[in-house]
Amino acid sequence: MARFKAMKSLGGNLTHQILPIATATAIELGEIVLATPGTGIAVVAGTELNDPAIGVSLQEHDGASTNETGTELKVMTGPNTVLGLRSTEAQTLTGGSTATVVISGLLPQTDNLWIGGYVEVVTCATGIVAGTMIKITDSTGSTGSLAIGTQSSAFAADDTVILHPGKLAIGEYGWDLNSDGTDIDYTSSAGEGLTLYDADPENKMAYFMLRLHQFGNDAVAK
Repeated sequence: MARFKAMKSLGGNLTHQILPIATATAIELGEIVLATPGTGIAVVAGTELNDPAIGVSLQEHDGASTNETGTELKVMTGPNTVLGLRSTEAQTLTGGSTATVVISGLLPQTDNLWIGGYVEVVTCATGIVAGTMIKITDSTGSTGSLAIGTQSSAFAADDTVILHPGKLAIGEYGWDLNSDGTDIDYTSSAGEGLTLYDADPENKMAYFMLRLHQFGNDAVAK
């Protein structure tokens, strides 16, 4: 399973805080969380990251197990923290060929956004091996079509891949979280809270920063 991991801080040392949490609140390691005055640490409401968050949980707190029902949670709270992510969020294709993969719901609909990124094969009915990394050479926003080098077998609807954005996507902030709050949903684009800071798709890594942070001092964070 994917999770966000604090990699470095652009403003000095990485900083964390021990914050209050209700005993029954379930938070996953690496989940983006918010602080609710009068309540403590809470899950991000829904999956649309369109409000400020406080950081990333540094521990598991399932709200049920003996050792995971405490009243404190360690959270990486620095507003300048860079968060690494190795996505495992599989996307289901709506079409494809030997030279394209198509995800019709891919967002945002920006041409060329995915050039230089990679698709990682999860399942392919015609036999392209799971784990194969294929570079994206072009992308059409309106259709969700990603051009790739010609393969020996064709992709088709219902095949699945993981997307790893490239450097042309740096600065994009329209994506939302998955239902666990621990990965990015590249087919959902209503949030404004998380922006892509850097990308290393060959190594399946993307680096994000909280554009909307509860300790932020810029206008957009308020």
